[in-house]
Amino acid sequence: MNDLTPIVNTASRIILLLLSVLIFGWALFPDYRPVFSGLVLGVVAGGFNVRFLSSKVQELGMLAMNPEGKRYNFGFLTRLCISVLVVAVAARFDQVSLVSAVVGLMIPQLLTIPVSIVVSIRNNH
Repeated sequence: MNDLTPIVNTASRIILLLLSVLIFGWALFPDYRPVFSGLVLGVVAGGFNVRFLSSKVQELGMLAMNPEGKRYNFGFLTRLCISVLVVAVAARFDQVSLVSAVVGLMIPQLLTIPVSIVVSIRNNH
């Protein structure tokens, strides 16, 4: 299960780089501040969801090696509540774009696909 650690760590570094670019864009383009605010909010929550799901998958791997017959969940409700909270904040405040917040929620999950491809190519060579 440690195969996920380099992927999640690399994706987290890229997410932090993306967040710095988004905050820089927020500072430079005042007309687009609601868009950048929504993206920042969504990317932060999406990044948390990626890390949380990764830890849950690693816990499942540990449970598979040592079965105790206990029930296990992937924390879907927690991740859903975080996403609903982001949407509620974006809908409540005019300074945050709802569409960009939803797009920002999806960016970290979609980012893990090319990151995992690149990491697997690097590990095979």
